[in-house]
Amino acid sequence: MTVSNKGNFGFTIIEILVVAAITVVVAVVVATSLVGRRSQAELDSAKRQITTLLRDAQQRSIGGEGGYAWGVHFENSASGPSFYGLFPSPYSTTSTTAGLYRLPPNVRYATSSVPFGGSLDVVFAPISGLPSASTTIVLELISGGPAETAESVTRDTSGLIFFDNFNRSGL
Repeated sequence: MTVSNKGNFGFTIIEILVVAAITVVVAVVVATSLVGRRSQAELDSAKRQITTLLRDAQQRSIGGEGGYAWGVHFENSASGPSFYGLFPSPYSTTSTTAGLYRLPPNVRYATSSVPFGGSLDVVFAPISGLPSASTTIVLELISGGPAETAESVTRDTSGLIFFDNFNRSGL
């Protein structure tokens, strides 16, 4: 006598729910990680762009381009997007800028470096390229609450411009 062994090879509802739950958890972790990396990349990009713009202003002042002292204006706007721009000194809202850049939406100036609703001008002396004082611009990565990560760009009285102690001795 032969007995047919036709077993059930399907999945139970509990097994399906467990697999679905694991899939959702993995998807949330991956999505959160990608958003965090993108935000960090935007913060790093803004920091490097500000460093490049400060060096550009310094070189334009050294070269005497247009007969001006050149600088970078940082605006921590209370009513609109915060921005920074390259300008021939002195800066005014009606002056011509050589470049104007907005901070990414998830990046802001720390109020310790550029007061909320205020501004800061970094100007370099013609020929020598020396700044009048040492200044640090601190950028913060935000996510709707308190700042999560901060990066800084510094120019010291010797005229060196660097970010987060990176290669200070070589600049």
